[in-house]
Amino acid sequence: MQEELIEAKVLPKSYDFESHKELVAMQPGDVPITYADTKKLEEEINFKPNTSLREGLKKFAKWYKEYYM
Repeated sequence: MQEELIEAKVLPKSYDFESHKELVAMQPGDVPITYADTKKLEEEINFKPNTSLREGLKKFAKWYKEYYM
């Protein structure tokens, strides 16, 4: 995400991500692990997701810039 936000020029290259991180304990509603099984989706509506994580992050960064900036 960091790389894509910089690439989309949402954030400057000099942005210090480490200084903005704040790790906290699990919050109400957090889940320790999740899984995505798209088999039923594929069977029911004949749709198979094929966007890679990197491509999805790239598209999100571009959308964010266009919508919010």
